[in-house]
Amino acid sequence: MPIDVNREKTDSATPVFNGRLRLRFLIWVSIILVITLGGATYYIYDTQQTHLEYSLKNKAYAMGQFIALISPDAIYSYDVTTLDSFVEQISTDVDIRYAQIVTPENVPITTYLPEDIDPNTIANWISDNPGFVQYESGQDTSSITLKFPINDGEISLGWLVIGLNTARIEYITQTATVFLIEIYTIIVLILGAVIFIVFKMQVLNPVNALTTGATRVADGQLDQDVPIISHDELGRLAHSFNLMQREIKNDREILIGFNKQLEEEIEYRHKAAEELKKLSMAVEQSPASVVITDTKGLVEYVNPKFSEISGYSAKEVIGNPTKRLGADIEDSAILKDIWSNIEKGKIWKGEFCTKRKNGTVYWESAVIAPIRDNNNITTHYLTVKEDITQRKAIEDKLLEQATHDQLTKLPNRFLAFDRLEQLIQHADRNKTHIAVIYIDLDNFKNVNDSLGHSVGDELLILISRRISDQLRKQDTLARLGGDEFLALIPDLNDLSTDLETVVTRLLSTTESPVELHNHQLNITSSLGIAVYPEDGTTVSSLMSNADIAMYDAKHAGRNTFRFFTKELNNKISEKIALETELSHALELNELYPVYQPILDISKHELVGAEVLLRWNNPQLGRVPPSEFIPIAEQSGLIRPITDWLFQRILEDANTWNIRPDNFWLSVNVPPNYFCDTSFSKAITRINQQAENAGIRLCIEITENLLLQGDSNVLDTFKHLNNLGIESAIDDFGTGYSSLAYIKKFPLNHLKIDRSFVEGLPHDEDDRALTEIIVLMSNKFGISVIAEGVENEDQADFLHSLDIKYAQGFLYAKPMVSESFVQYLVEHYSTELAT
Repeated sequence: MPIDVNREKTDSATPVFNGRLRLRFLIWVSIILVITLGGATYYIYDTQQTHLEYSLKNKAYAMGQFIALISPDAIYSYDVTTLDSFVEQISTDVDIRYAQIVTPENVPITTYLPEDIDPNTIANWISDNPGFVQYESGQDTSSITLKFPINDGEISLGWLVIGLNTARIEYITQTATVFLIEIYTIIVLILGAVIFIVFKMQVLNPVNALTTGATRVADGQLDQDVPIISHDELGRLAHSFNLMQREIKNDREILIGFNKQLEEEIEYRHKAAEELKKLSMAVEQSPASVVITDTKGLVEYVNPKFSEISGYSAKEVIGNPTKRLGADIEDSAILKDIWSNIEKGKIWKGEFCTKRKNGTVYWESAVIAPIRDNNNITTHYLTVKEDITQRKAIEDKLLEQATHDQLTKLPNRFLAFDRLEQLIQHADRNKTHIAVIYIDLDNFKNVNDSLGHSVGDELLILISRRISDQLRKQDTLARLGGDEFLALIPDLNDLSTDLETVVTRLLSTTESPVELHNHQLNITSSLGIAVYPEDGTTVSSLMSNADIAMYDAKHAGRNTFRFFTKELNNKISEKIALETELSHALELNELYPVYQPILDISKHELVGAEVLLRWNNPQLGRVPPSEFIPIAEQSGLIRPITDWLFQRILEDANTWNIRPDNFWLSVNVPPNYFCDTSFSKAITRINQQAENAGIRLCIEITENLLLQGDSNVLDTFKHLNNLGIESAIDDFGTGYSSLAYIKKFPLNHLKIDRSFVEGLPHDEDDRALTEIIVLMSNKFGISVIAEGVENEDQADFLHSLDIKYAQGFLYAKPMVSESFVQYLVEHYSTELAT
């Protein structure tokens, strides 16, 4: 029921101000000022008189000391006239009443006396005490007597007596005192008036304001504050009064609005009941399981979703501890962690595996939080759970995909490296060995290219199963990518015996023929082996060293294995150092071309030159092309080097003022650059520059390039042919020579390798091979260039076979551009002369 609040008004008499406070203030101020004035006047009078007397004495003392000092001679001679003059000089001062010189027995010698002083009176003033200056005070307070001894060494001759008159001092002092009293009186009156005005403004006015404010409050007028006149204690009092007035006003407003608050409270409770009903319905229909237990873990409430997921009805659960239910957490560590957190008032979040009523296992994500009352005491625990079984299955699948190869289902590179790290830690504790075997299938690319990638994938699956069957359970086989596998063999004690067995089985299982889609495939493998801890103590070092050993096995002829050795590592380190130096060779101008002339054998005429690349490094010296060219091709440096070489030889050619007609330069182009589409664009621009310089170009390639069968190769050959650029196969006969590609590609020249020429004309095999090459070339309309011709017998034999061109030391060694210019001048001049 609303409560009416009525304020009772009480009559209060307005206080009458009678001015007593002002009167009391004036009286006290007057008393204080009068006492202050009297004390100041007395002090000034006494001080002034003392000061004047002191000044008078100092003046008399100075004159007496002077006379006493100069009078001994006059006393000895009893020169009364001189002594009288001394006394008369002193007595002329207005403040000196008399002066007299007496013997030690006080007998006057000379005396200057004013007319109004009796000599007998002076005798009474003189003291009988010799030996010092003495102030004599007697009944006559208006005089001061001073005695000054007159001595000659230690002999006392008498005294100089001076009498001082203090009447003038008294007059001056009294006059000054009266004047000061008048001044101080005026000051007191002014100060009193100022103090009263200040008192009225600072005290009386604030008090009157407070009185008026209190009267308004008594009358119920609470809207007007008392003005704060000053910022002192009375100001703080006025401020406190205003605060009190506001508090009264607020309390009054609170009381007046109390009924309204009660009405709003009733309305709020009604709305809260509605919200609670909504919340209850939300929990009941929640897609997440909701469980409420007491602090001991006894279930007090479960929502329908809990029963739907777990299979337990509410009757089976309520009143029972969660631990007794089959749908409880079985992991004791998780249970311990949950209770450790919620008993401390913390919220626990996590995932766990549990069971349904029918025994099936499922995963749940849960949040368990304490419920506290108004006193912050935990009364219940709230659990909200969500079935995440499907999500966990997806996560497991993603983890499988992230850690395993999808084709062979073997561990991938990431998981293999992680296992190797664990095996290293285990081997370090147990002082055992680990074999890291890098397995690379030989010529696997041919299977993909000839039979397709689907057959290649089937082959990889079959080979991976074969290799796995040869390993122990504790061993790990992983696929690193492509046709590369990694085998990790831990717990090795006898390296020679154990590793020999494993390696033999691996090589044997991979080289066994495979039947796929009516094709018999023969696959071999190259193995590189690194051993922990001899060949490395980290994952990266072991993998790197096993990779190095595998490549050494590849170079050894494939289908074999190699262990990592220090010598092999040094070889690789030298290769890396060589590659590092080579990467800076262009910018440091360490590379340069040399030119070896090509001659027409029958005519002994210069027709062209082969461009050869040379490298002179300050640290490594002159590095043979056979060492740095393969490294440049493997590292990708060969492309910028080749582009630079073309530009350099064109710059050199522009400086050759004398050269034969139709002179060509033969340049080697690496296979990986020749197949690149960017080469076709670059060679178009380069050929235009060569034509401007009056030079023809010939591109030399190796036989291996033709074996690739790439359509880009044929397109590039056609493009060269359209540009008028000739092409030649370098070192013909040393690779996989085939009539098929000689017929397929538009070639201009075949260059017979020097290994066949050096046995001519006496070696029968070299003779036969050379004759066959020449015969074949003639049939296809391709000219032959012989390399490495070093003597006349070789030249004569080659000429007898109708080989048109040759190059070698018989004619000229490779030379730099400056030397080649001189060679052109000499050789071309000879040709013109003949």
